[in-house]
Parts: sequence; C-alpha cells; structure tokens
Amino acid sequence: MWQLAAAVSFHLYVCMIILIQRTDGNPTPGCSGLADEISLSHHLITRPSASTMSISASQPDDDISFISTAEVTSRELRLCVALIAISVVVFVGCAPFVRIQLPPSVAFVSAYNSISALAALATAIILFGQFAMLRSWAMLLLASGYLFASLLSVVQLLTFPGVFSADGLLGAGPQTALWLCIFWHGGFPLTVIIYALFHDERRGTIPASYPATATAVVVVAVAVLACWIAATWGTEHEHFLPSLLNQAGFTPAQRIINLTDIVLSFVAFALLTRAVRKRLLNAWLFVVMGYWLCDISLSSYLNLNRYDFGFYAGRVYGALATSFVLAVLLAEHSRLYRQLALTALHSRERAVQLSNANRTLQNEIVYRQHAEEELRRVQAELARVSQVTAMGELTCSLADEVNHPIGAVMLNAETCLRWLSGAIPDVEKARNVISAIMRDGLRASEIVGRIRQLFERTVPVREPVNVNELIRGMIVLLDAEAARFSVLVRMELMETCFRVEGDPTRLRQVLMNLSINGIEAMSATEGPRELTITSTSTEDEYIIVCISDTGVGLPPLPENQIFKTFFTTKLNSIGLGLSISRTIVEEHGGQLWGANNSSHGAKFCMSLPISKSAQ
Repeated sequence: MWQLAAAVSFHLYVCMIILIQRTDGNPTPGCSGLADEISLSHHLITRPSASTMSISASQPDDDISFISTAEVTSRELRLCVALIAISVVVFVGCAPFVRIQLPPSVAFVSAYNSISALAALATAIILFGQFAMLRSWAMLLLASGYLFASLLSVVQLLTFPGVFSADGLLGAGPQTALWLCIFWHGGFPLTVIIYALFHDERRGTIPASYPATATAVVVVAVAVLACWIAATWGTEHEHFLPSLLNQAGFTPAQRIINLTDIVLSFVAFALLTRAVRKRLLNAWLFVVMGYWLCDISLSSYLNLNRYDFGFYAGRVYGALATSFVLAVLLAEHSRLYRQLALTALHSRERAVQLSNANRTLQNEIVYRQHAEEELRRVQAELARVSQVTAMGELTCSLADEVNHPIGAVMLNAETCLRWLSGAIPDVEKARNVISAIMRDGLRASEIVGRIRQLFERTVPVREPVNVNELIRGMIVLLDAEAARFSVLVRMELMETCFRVEGDPTRLRQVLMNLSINGIEAMSATEGPRELTITSTSTEDEYIIVCISDTGVGLPPLPENQIFKTFFTTKLNSIGLGLSISRTIVEEHGGQLWGANNSSHGAKFCMSLPISKSAQ
C-alpha cells in the first residue's frame, strides 16, 4: 500500500514540476527584468535606428524583482489552489488506510530525511541570497526557518533507530527521534506564522553593515543544538519530556503534543490564506503549509505506529512540502538564465550594429572634416572678395566725397580766369575766387584725412559743433553750385544756438551732399528753384535739420530703398552718397530720412542729439 501511495505522490510531484515549468512561458510580472541590466548598455552610444528599435522592443521591460516581491497572477493562483485540492483528495483517499501496518523500511526514512534536508538547505541558501539584496526581516526569518528544518532533519536522521545504529547516534534514546520530529514539524510552522504576521509591515531593512546572515546561522545552530539536548537529556527523565512511543504504539501524550504541531500548521495555513493574493511567495507557502498539515496528520496523529501506511504517506507529503518553494525558485532561475542567454544574443547583435554605426559615424566625421576644410576655403575666398568689394566701395566713396570740392575748385578756377582775362583784370574779385578755391582744396584735404583715420584706427573727432554756423558755412561753399543752376538758397534757422558733439567736416559733408542732391534734382524742372534749409529743436533733446527742394521728388520705392549702397536714380551717380550720409549721421547718434513734400519736391531731414555739456 505504501508503495502505491508513494507512486501516486511521486506522479503528483512530477505533474507539479511540469506545471511550474509551463508557467515559464508566462513570466511572473516583475520577475523577468534581470536581463535589463545588460540591455542598459544599448542606449549609451548611438541614436536609435529602425533595427535598434526592433531589438529594444523585444527586450523585457519589467523591473528586477524576486519571488518574495513579485505579484501572483491568476494562473499561478489557480495552480496553487489545484495543488491544495489534489492534496485534499489524496489525503481523504489515504485516511481509511493510515493504520495498516507495513514492513519497516529504513531506506525510505533515509531517503525522506535526505530529500527534506537537501531541499530545505537549497531553499535556505537561495533565500539568504535574496535577503542579501533585499535586507528584509521577513526574508531573513523565512530563510532561517528553512535552515532550521534542514539541520534538524539531518540530526533526526542521525538519531533515528536502525538507520546508522540500533538505537541511533549522538547519544539518542528510544524517544529522541520522535521529539526531534516534534521540534522540526512545529518549529518551521512557527517561523512561517511570524513571517505571515509581519511580512507586509514596513519595518525598514536591515543595514548592510550588520552581519545578519551569520547571526541567523548561529542562532539556528544554537536552536538545533538546544532541541538535540532536550530530545536526548529530556527523554532520559520522563518527568521533563514524556514518552511518545511504547510497545503498543504512540502514547496518548504523543497525540496531545502532535496536536500542537497541527494547530501551528493550521494557523500558518490560515494566515497565508489571507495573504495568498499579495505575493508569489505567499501563494507557494500556502501550498507548503497545506501539505505540511497533511504530513503531520497522516504520519503522527491519525496513524498508530511507525511504518504504517500513514507514516509512509505523511513522509511523502513532507518531502513534497519542503520541495515546493525550491521548485519555484529553480524554475524562476532557469527562466531568468534563458532570458539572460537571449539578452546576450541580442547584445551581440547590438554590438555588431554599434560597430557598423561607429564605422558610419567615422565616415561621417571624415566627410564633415572635408566639408569644414572646404567651408574654410570658401570663407577665405569670400573674405578676399569682400576685401576687394570694400576697397571698391571705399574708392567710390572717396571719389564721391572729393568730387564736390574738386568740382567747386574747377568752377572757381574758370571764374578766376574770366576775371583775369578781361581788358581790365578785376584783381579783387579774382582774389576772392582764389580764396574760395583754397577753401575747397582744404575741404578736400580734410575729407582725405578722415579716410586715413579709418585705416589708422584713430579716435574719431568729437567736438562741440554749432549747427547754425555749420549750415551758414556750408551755404558759402554751395554758392557757386547754386548759381550754376539758378537755385535760390533760403535759411530758416532756430534762434537758440544749440551745439552737437561731432566731426564738423563729416557733418558738413552730409549737408553738402544733401544740398547738392536737391540742386541737381531741380536742374531739369521748370518754375521756381528753391532750396530751403531749416533747423529746429525738439524739447531741447535733438536738433533737426531739413533740406527741402522743389525738384522732381522721390520715385515710389520701398522704405529706405534710396539709402541702400549702390542704389541711385541719377545717370551719373554710383549710389553711395545717401548711404554714406546715413552712416555718418548714425555714427553721431542721429537718424536720416527722406520723403516727398506735399506739393512738389523732396525733403531730407537729419536729427542729431544736443550736447548737454555745450548748450
């Protein structure tokens, strides 16, 4: 009969392992992130491409977790409930036969204790490893409980009668193995009860500097030693620990004491029932305690003696109970290692892609270096062209600036020759004309001097300038040009004598250029030709000088078009006068603008800030 029960239980165990392995296809949420540690390097160097994104999408996205922190899925919960249901069915089927006496088998006892000890030890080692990362009190307690069950299973095997000697080793008596079994099957449920009560409370973590694992191992070793001493010395004095087995079988005291183990197991099972949906570890501990309860009930409470059907069936339940959590841990590790292998494969593929991307990047860098060299060459060529253009503009500007005083010199020279070539030379008038020639020559010299200042980077000339005096002096120079085109020049100057800070030569150059432009604009018109020059002030801040003519006016053009370089409406002009004039005015902190008069002709005005120190 016990062989049949063992076979049934073995097939149950095999089915459980297969089911657990099948859950590998549906990873536990939160437990599949170990491969993410390797895949983090995928995002460090290059920008994502289409192939990169396809590989990254295949990688697991969950965070790293453990069986103690992972949430239980509905599929796993159904599996755990199914295993409990199977255990209940098998338990009910075995209950009528528990007191049937079977042949003794010391080999079965050795196999049972060895399986229990190794499974519990492996589980404890893995849980201690997870504790080293989580530093959780509950995890440390559960790992210690599995270590306690493993060590006490070894000690119980050594003291079991008939295994290594007739009475057992380690000073064992007839009752020692039974009491060690009581301590074993009661101590582990007690640790599970404490775990179930406190695993969800936020009690912090154990500091990494504290040697918690070593301390737990020492405490468990001391507890096992205490159990061995109690089971050997206590059984020699029956008044301390009563006898649990006699010639007829288990004693009534054994029933009462084993009932304590059953109560502890049932309490642990009930507490885990409330917490079974919270964590994956709780679900599998729920199954463990269900099988543990069946183990104690069949092998130590419902049966009558050693080596009966209940003894063997209960031991099979015990072997399964100690193996459940280990099986889940091993299945998880197997799945994680497979994911790690897949991640390593993806990493190698990604390395090849990175290598190709790096080669492409290097080629792009070389291309950009060549492009930058070409850009520098083009910039150097552009700078040379700009220098040539600037020199051309400067030459045109110089020609335009000097052209006015030279023209006046030529006109005055012709007038002087006419006065001296008469029958009676008019020396006095010739002298006045020669004086005008000298002033025009001086003005041309000053213009050239200002051009030299631009190249020598000297400090610009800034001195108080009386605007009204500047206008009057400019009109004297303009007399010959005005007389040539029969233009009447009128002045409407402000009474207050305001001054501005500036270069009188350059400001006179602006006024002269604007006036000559107005005179030339009236040269082809019929009717009165008047050039009006006015000066006003605005709230003692700016002086506004306006030059108005009665010429053809300005053509309809976009705003500021006439002030652009090389733009002109005259046939014999290069289009630099107004551009240079605006530049000079803006350098003095003012503005220059032009517009048509309401009747006919055009008006150009410039504003200059009044010098506060020279008012």
